[in-house]
Amino acid sequence: MKATRRVGPAKRSRFVMEGETVSSAERAADLARVVLYPDDIPSATPVPASSSHSFDTHVDNTSTAVQDGPLAEELVPDLPDVEPSDEKPPDHEQHSKRTQTGETLDQFIPELPRLLSLILSGEAPEDVGSLCSCGQGTRIVQCHDCFKYKTSCEECFIQQHYATPLHWPKVWQAEGFFKKMDIACLRRNTYAIDLCSRPCNGVCNNPSAPHGVTIVDTNGIHATRIRYCFCDGQPDYVTQLMRARLFPGTLSLPRTLFTFRVMDEFQEHHLASKKAVYDYVGALQRLTDGAFTLEVPDPYSQFVLVVRIWRKLCLEKWTGQAHDLSSSFPHRTPGTLVLFCPACPEEGYNMENGWERTPDYLKHLNQEQLELDGNFHLQQLEKKNYSDPNDISLETANGVGYFPDEDMYETYQNSTTDSNEKSTCSYLNIVNNQNKSKFKNMKITGVVNVVCSHSIIRSSVNLSKGEAHKHSDFALAHAHGHARHNRPPSHLGVCDRMLSYDCNCQLDVRYLPCTLKTTRTDATTWVESNQLGPATRQMNHGNRIGTITLNYTYWNWLKITRMHLSLLKAYKEARELFQDKRQSFLSLCVLYSHRISDWMEIAQSAHRLPNGTVQGIYQHGDSKVPSREQVYQLLCDERNEQIADSGTEVFLIHEGLCIQYLQERIRGKLTLNQTETVQNDIRTQRAKLGKRITEFRDLQSSLMPQVADLAAALPTCDVEEEVLHLPSDIPQTDHARRGLLKLAEVETKLREGELYDAIHSVRAATKAVSATHVDKQDNSRGVKANTRSSLQLKRIEKERDSCIADFNRARQALINLDYASGDDIRLMNVSDTFRRNTFQARKLGDSRRTDGQLFSFPMLPVTKSDDNMNIDNDPVDEFKVDGGMAGTQMPRRKRGPKKKQVKPPKDEEQRIPKEDGWIWSSRLTFGVHAISEDLEEYEEASDRIQWFRAKEDMERWREVCEKVQAEFRNCIRAFDRMSVEWAKKAELKEAPLGSAHTTWSVGHAAYARRQAVMYAKLLHDCKKAYSLCSFTPIPEDILFSNESGDAEDPNTCQIFADTIARIRLDVQAQDDAAISRQSQRAAETNVGLTASASSDLPSIAV
Repeated sequence: MKATRRVGPAKRSRFVMEGETVSSAERAADLARVVLYPDDIPSATPVPASSSHSFDTHVDNTSTAVQDGPLAEELVPDLPDVEPSDEKPPDHEQHSKRTQTGETLDQFIPELPRLLSLILSGEAPEDVGSLCSCGQGTRIVQCHDCFKYKTSCEECFIQQHYATPLHWPKVWQAEGFFKKMDIACLRRNTYAIDLCSRPCNGVCNNPSAPHGVTIVDTNGIHATRIRYCFCDGQPDYVTQLMRARLFPGTLSLPRTLFTFRVMDEFQEHHLASKKAVYDYVGALQRLTDGAFTLEVPDPYSQFVLVVRIWRKLCLEKWTGQAHDLSSSFPHRTPGTLVLFCPACPEEGYNMENGWERTPDYLKHLNQEQLELDGNFHLQQLEKKNYSDPNDISLETANGVGYFPDEDMYETYQNSTTDSNEKSTCSYLNIVNNQNKSKFKNMKITGVVNVVCSHSIIRSSVNLSKGEAHKHSDFALAHAHGHARHNRPPSHLGVCDRMLSYDCNCQLDVRYLPCTLKTTRTDATTWVESNQLGPATRQMNHGNRIGTITLNYTYWNWLKITRMHLSLLKAYKEARELFQDKRQSFLSLCVLYSHRISDWMEIAQSAHRLPNGTVQGIYQHGDSKVPSREQVYQLLCDERNEQIADSGTEVFLIHEGLCIQYLQERIRGKLTLNQTETVQNDIRTQRAKLGKRITEFRDLQSSLMPQVADLAAALPTCDVEEEVLHLPSDIPQTDHARRGLLKLAEVETKLREGELYDAIHSVRAATKAVSATHVDKQDNSRGVKANTRSSLQLKRIEKERDSCIADFNRARQALINLDYASGDDIRLMNVSDTFRRNTFQARKLGDSRRTDGQLFSFPMLPVTKSDDNMNIDNDPVDEFKVDGGMAGTQMPRRKRGPKKKQVKPPKDEEQRIPKEDGWIWSSRLTFGVHAISEDLEEYEEASDRIQWFRAKEDMERWREVCEKVQAEFRNCIRAFDRMSVEWAKKAELKEAPLGSAHTTWSVGHAAYARRQAVMYAKLLHDCKKAYSLCSFTPIPEDILFSNESGDAEDPNTCQIFADTIARIRLDVQAQDDAAISRQSQRAAETNVGLTASASSDLPSIAV
């Protein structure tokens, strides 16, 4: 039987009026009405599943279904009135909100008939057939390519479209409709487009005979006529066509022409959506005539070739080869078509003078980070009967492009053999699966790329039969071959490099004892490239290389123009993580202050590899942990020792805290599987607790008679739910009136100790959960063993949850006693007990996670960031159009700040990372039949590893923040350098000496000036983004100094690394002072903490 303190009147069901008799049939019908027809009872409150109210739902077998009519009214009596509920079901509340899309559709749907009517009315204006404004013809020609063109006669149309002859004239037919025609059909099919550059009254004085040609434009394919100009003698057909912005399909009397506009538009469509030439030409044919498409000329074969020529010209134009821009960067490959990353350090381009004097511990400021990755989507079929051996690539000669020189690469492949050595890593299929059937009939099976840490492609090579290491080697060599430095011997070895590769453990096994790891960004480039796979698979070799090269350039340019936003976002994220990691590390320094000196000695004596890597301090060695039974018993024994005490008033409060502790344990057991053993245990504990509460009430009546009225008014409840009426249970404003001030002071002191004791208990419980979970995984086999271990694990988890409840109860009591506020002491939940694995190597994403607050108590005061960045703001909003420096100017609407949609938070348990469901999910080497000393050894090692890893986490994100600042400086110098070099080219009066391009024009200078202004705009945006980061102020002569300019002696000038070193020393002094103050405070508090009483702490040197 349950042990209860008082018996009160039973609660009556809200559906039955007091004194009313209800039969079982009426109750069943009542329940059916609530369940089946809830909408018919608007005033009824839904009954929760866990409600204590019960209904007798037994119905006699002879009863029939309830039907409509008088009988139903008799069977289902009216329900009594109840209070209406304001709560709405979640689904109803969610669907009641209208989205912007729904609101817009609601506006359009009723207007669809009117909109369609307006579209149809535009098929023929009302003035058709009337006299033209010239007074000589009839209005029969309309132009839908012009904006609001007024219907005119043929002659007026020709005069008004002399400069736009590729607009489609729509001529009114006798049958009563407009028919689309080419302009050559006017004047009784005799009109021809003149290419004269000096027409007299719109007419060439010395034209050639009309030539029938096909002109492809963005509005369709025109079968028309043109006339060349003989005003200056024998015409140069190509020159006249190009000046008219028509690109010829051939160079000898071309018959198929393409407007510059259609070439640019296709290129943009192809780059943005990876649209193929075949699909684009088909769309132009259907745009010309959607019904009789077969009668429209097909320029596909000419367009494919012209697109390749146009692509090559655009690449040379963008990279400044017509202006001999390569001469300004002599360390690069002459004539290179590669777009280089402005943020990566490049000697001779964007690095400061004297950078080679950077100390070793700051080499990350000038670190080159490259990544390798293969892709098997960009393949090419083996086409024996259809391949063209003369189809060469225009973008690989002399290694000027992303792909290496083909002859050199072929020679390299023939001179090297394929390695038959299998990988020792079972998950690396790219190494082992070299000759799979998936590569059947494939001449090229894919590509392997070298990408920098900013996702800008450096180089690419074709693969054959999988991702062999020889391909990766050549790709890396080609990436480094873009820069050909003649460094002095003093510069050798001063540049730090990092290489990331998914099979690095096999690539570097012969010459590197350890491989560095970093976050991969190379795979992001495949998001765009994979869409090219279906098209490039069928292309000839030269066209395939050119298509991929153009898309690489497009990808790199997008990254370059958004580099300031990428760096700004990266710094905001790194800064926030660094603050979290620093706060966590400093808290651990306070927590383990008395052990840090010993740990530092261990680190000094640890084994070091030749590359400086320290072994043995970041991961467990072989150790034992106790079995689950021993851990649980040890946990209970520790807690039982803590609850013994004696005294009068202090004893009373302490006894109340012990009763609350036992109440929490009973509540925890009620959530377990209610087996007979658990139920007997609960009954036994309830009986003992009831007796203990009775003794507590007797003592309370003599020491706290002021609360006797409150105790007498308690309702009936189970012993684990009974309120003890300690001072924290009574409003703080009533303490003086009831004479509880002294008792409240006693409880405050005890609660503070209980708070820290609860922290210790939760720490022990979380470690117990880890050891038990590992023991279950390693040793529980079979249904019986798994069931038993699962029950034991559930018990320990409930003990952990009960310890968390102890902490929160003590926290709430201190808040009620006006000792602290909710902001001073955080609310603890399961996610705060998260602690990263100290037994295994670091997992992906560990550097972005921080241990829960449980493992970083006592918390230092939150360190205010010295920047004023708003992390929630979208960085793009800071870089709207900037007046005269914008590339394309137009009046833009001013928009308000875009509201960021935030999803409603999920339940607290759902926010816990899935992979960290067990807060310390270690897989230990040994896990059974150990003694309690093993747990202490394990805990000591875990704490030491946690501290070292926390220190490295903080340093890692500090380095990221410093590197992002260095990359900002590189970007600023790179954009400034490019703007200056383009401005120099704009001042030239003739073609540069030694350049393959011997002609020069005003257009050359205009394009160079435009490029200079464009890079000046990028420079402006980059400086603005830099200022938003609020870095520590640095003199501009140091910040933006460039090694290529007039600089000081590189051996004596101040460099960026010197400033970073000073900043680090200042921050270190602040950290040491904060640790000393907090450790002294913890020692003075002396409650639940093992802290050193001395404020002389070892300096945690960087």
